[in-house]
Amino acid sequence: MSAKSQISKTIASSWLSLVIITACQLIMIPLALGALDKVDFALFAVITQMMMAIMLAEVGVRSACARLLIDARAQGSAKYNKVWMASVCVFCTQAVVMLLLILGLAPFLADIFNLSPEQRDLGQAIFLVVGLLNALGYALSIFSTALYAGQRLAHVNVVSAVTGVIQLISFTVAIKSGAQLWAYPISMATVSVFSNYLLIKQAFKYRLVGVFKIKLVEWEEVKTVFRLGMDVFVAAMFSVVMGNSLLLFSGHLLTLEQTAMLAVNLKLVSMMTNILQRIPGSASPMLMKMVSEGNDVQFRVWWKLITKATISIALICAGMFVIWNNRVVELWTSEDMLLGSTAVLLISLIPFRYLAHYQFVNSLTIFKEIRKVKWLLVWEVILYAGLAWVLAKQFGLIGLLSANLLSMLGGALFSGMKWFAIYSRIPFKALVHLFLKPVISLMLAFALLYMLGGLIGRANLLTDISLSFLWGGLSLVMGYLFILDNHDRGHLLTLLGAFRRRLSKRAV
Repeated sequence: MSAKSQISKTIASSWLSLVIITACQLIMIPLALGALDKVDFALFAVITQMMMAIMLAEVGVRSACARLLIDARAQGSAKYNKVWMASVCVFCTQAVVMLLLILGLAPFLADIFNLSPEQRDLGQAIFLVVGLLNALGYALSIFSTALYAGQRLAHVNVVSAVTGVIQLISFTVAIKSGAQLWAYPISMATVSVFSNYLLIKQAFKYRLVGVFKIKLVEWEEVKTVFRLGMDVFVAAMFSVVMGNSLLLFSGHLLTLEQTAMLAVNLKLVSMMTNILQRIPGSASPMLMKMVSEGNDVQFRVWWKLITKATISIALICAGMFVIWNNRVVELWTSEDMLLGSTAVLLISLIPFRYLAHYQFVNSLTIFKEIRKVKWLLVWEVILYAGLAWVLAKQFGLIGLLSANLLSMLGGALFSGMKWFAIYSRIPFKALVHLFLKPVISLMLAFALLYMLGGLIGRANLLTDISLSFLWGGLSLVMGYLFILDNHDRGHLLTLLGAFRRRLSKRAV
């Protein structure tokens, strides 16, 4: 399968999986609220948050193992078996650590969250069952990691979509049968059985499972996994902090009313970020394989094309968000949750900020060199916290949102570009040009459109629809004429020609 076909297939399956899982989760919420009281519903939310915190104990091991398995696969079966067994040992060790944390925290759960006497036993029992399922699922995730490393991410996405539907069905049956709060662990257990069966079957089918022999375990391989895992962990923690701290800062520095408004609007931004992240995220396994196999020229072509598409689409979506956000929020919640135009504009750029960092800094993980910017990532978090504190005190919500964007310029972005230029052999000036070209052209175009919208007013639906079509058309023109180079345009025309030929053959 060609790189073009594999990447497009992976992205399509990733989006399909995201849509199905999101829809299933949205349906589960009213089902739960209809059968549980608010106390029980909140109890499981608390347990879920605790589990998410415990899962941080994996310290980037999954990503590290996937990257090392990709390298090992290119070096032959003997190397692959060694890395496989090292990964199996690391996954099992991490699962045991998680289980010990769960067993250690269980007796204190009631005191930590001030549970009532009626909730204590139930909460502790569900916490232990869910914890056991999570620890077991983590140990078995070595098989999904192998599928990722074997360029079979599309299969993982399809399994996720199928098991999302299975979870909804099992949860509905359990909650309607009177299982109450136990409906959650019942549905989780059902999903665990089905998903692991399907993933393990796929991993064996594509011969991605190494030999299970303890004598193949080498301490050096295990150390390599943990060392790279710690480097990836810093990058992962950076993303968690930058992606989830706005509400924490808002709750501390702003009013609760502003925090509630921000929470509603950020929900839409979060969905947009998840959708857009699937573009570079789905291409990562193929790019890693190209590097491992020494296909440097092909890697540079695809990485630059994916980066242009990712940055440009993020800015195009930001424009659509500005046009439609207030109308959607008002329809979805109420007029009280609407933010001012400046705040909406700044919020719309959060996905762009995340994806620019993902492409120009996190891409160092492709070369296993994210450690080069490890301390700069820590500094960027500190800079963001300082700017948020100062600017939010001075300018309120606008200052807080500005801090999120400004911290990117003083953080790891340009250093990441510098190191990526060295390892990818793409000149630093070319990387800066690649970043600034879509940013400057699309932002100038949207500024003109934004001023036009202010002149004609935004009182009716027809105006928003007209602005959307105008922005979409303008973006396509800017993208084709200014963002894509001659090589990109030739490649695009070739793809369109091939697509037309396929349609003509089908029509005949």
